[in-house]
Amino acid sequence: MESHLGVNFPDSLRTLLAIHDGQDGRAGLVGGEQLLSAEQIQREWDVWRSLDEAVMNADCADFMASHPKGVIKPVYTNRAWVPLTKDRGGNHIGLDFDPDGQGTVGQVIRFGRDQDTKLLVAKSFEAFVEKLVISLSESKWNGEYLESNI
Repeated sequence: MESHLGVNFPDSLRTLLAIHDGQDGRAGLVGGEQLLSAEQIQREWDVWRSLDEAVMNADCADFMASHPKGVIKPVYTNRAWVPLTKDRGGNHIGLDFDPDGQGTVGQVIRFGRDQDTKLLVAKSFEAFVEKLVISLSESKWNGEYLESNI
């Protein structure tokens, strides 16, 4: 999969996928979003690659942004963004292997169809997992999904 996507995953993500390859069911563990399996990560990435990246980025250039500014490239789509979750609406939390000037390779970001302002979630996959563990320990089931602060 890494060869197909053109990136090298952090060892911690490889380990997670080897132990727990995604999430079954509808209830999302990551702020209501489903944690993807390796197969689903590649499938979602392929869906994004089916778009004409140059045209979409040009068409959306006027209203794309990054928070914090300068950390994530303010584009609609980037082949170096790898989805780790999905919300069933075209939005993801994922790894960014092509950050803007003030960002870090491998940072975790929020991006997708409805995410005009790309958001930094964590500076690394390991920091994201730490936030996720805390979030899950503080989450509450609302009858449909876990309500959390991620």
